[in-house]
Amino acid sequence: MNPDEKNHTFPFEERCAKTLGEIRSSSGISVSEAHFGAIPRLLDDPVFVFESLAEDDGLPFSPAVQQHFFRFGDIAAYWRSTDPDSELVGEFHLTHLYSTSLMSYTWEGTNDWERDLYRELRIFDDTPRTGTGYMATLRAPRGTTDPEIWFFDMHNGVMEMDLDYGTYLDTLLVTKGTIGWQYLFCDAGFGDPGFTPVAKGLKEMLEVFPRLFPDHDYSGLQARLRERM
Repeated sequence: MNPDEKNHTFPFEERCAKTLGEIRSSSGISVSEAHFGAIPRLLDDPVFVFESLAEDDGLPFSPAVQQHFFRFGDIAAYWRSTDPDSELVGEFHLTHLYSTSLMSYTWEGTNDWERDLYRELRIFDDTPRTGTGYMATLRAPRGTTDPEIWFFDMHNGVMEMDLDYGTYLDTLLVTKGTIGWQYLFCDAGFGDPGFTPVAKGLKEMLEVFPRLFPDHDYSGLQARLRERM
């Protein structure tokens, strides 16, 4: 089941449907995947989900988090540029808030600080198709209302992002999951010579996307890229 783009009961789903439609219809993008997963039983009810997270996990998420609710177990896309000279690629794989897994189940950590941190990080976006090892996580110890967002790159480790959960999802939809877009909100990366391919991809995205997707404003992201270059 895919949501209608005019599903006002679940406005974030409506925006996701529009984004997947933009990806599918763009002449500049070759799409391998752009889909909504199944709706898990009982998890289509936001009242139940957020009450359960508060009571069972001690996570009384704020309205700012709740307004980005979606019912589907996952929402995913994987695409590449149609330009044969381009290496521009994007992927996202969003997980239902109730189904997020702790990062400690995937990565043990190399020291006590990392091990403690990873037990507080819940993975909500990752990149299984491209295999980049990128993951976005909520830092959500008990009592959290507005979680911190931490980005993990298996080459550079984990780093806190300069945004909140809602802004992460809003930006993901604008960038269509372009690989490495998260670094526009991190302090690390741009000074590393090994980061050149990611920086090149971000530069190309911000040159090409205003033409491919003229309904979106890329000026803020362009400013962030200039600051980091």
